[in-house]
Formats: sequence, C-alpha cells, structure tokens
Amino acid sequence: MSRVLKALLISAAATGAAALVLRQFDLDQPAPAPSDDMPFGGMDPDAMPDEDVELLMRELASQLGL
Repeated sequence: MSRVLKALLISAAATGAAALVLRQFDLDQPAPAPSDDMPFGGMDPDAMPDEDVELLMRELASQLGL
C-alpha cells in the first residue's frame, strides 16, 4: 500500500510542478487588433464601398484570365 501512496504523492507533486511551470507561460495571447491601415473596414462585400468591390472583382478576373 505504501508504494501506491508514494506513486500517488509523486504524481500529485509532478502535476503541481507542471501546473506552476505552465502558468508562467502566456499561452492565451490576444489576437492582434485590426489595423486602421486597411482601405476598407473588412472583407465583407456588403460593407465595402462599390468602388472597392469593382476593383477587387476586376483584379480577380485578371488573375483568372477572364
């Protein structure tokens, strides 16, 4: 029975040590904020000005060879 208790104690100590080490790392880094450098508010075509949609459609057509 003492072997089981020793193994349980060692396992608990290792788990606690691992938790302390992992807590030191910043694993939940926030996503970067959207920059104001974009010429339009996002990639939603309904929210874009018509001129930007036309420009992107022409660029897509030229890339596809249409």
